[in-house]
Amino acid sequence: MIRKMAFDEVVEAVDSLCADDQKELMNLIQRRLAEQGRRQIVSDVLEGRNEMAQGRATLLDIDDLARDLRK
Repeated sequence: MIRKMAFDEVVEAVDSLCADDQKELMNLIQRRLAEQGRRQIVSDVLEGRNEMAQGRATLLDIDDLARDLRK
């Protein structure tokens, strides 16, 4: 079984990498976060569509939305 590393252990491990490997790790993390964000957007859209189909959501025009945001 692989043990989860504590955050400080991860930071220490990253510090031990050369600069090029740190940059590659940073790029990898950024790509994964972007993909995670895209998956969340898709999930939110599907949830919204489902709520609309079930009648649990309503459409607002821009004036109604602006009024709600000012409350």
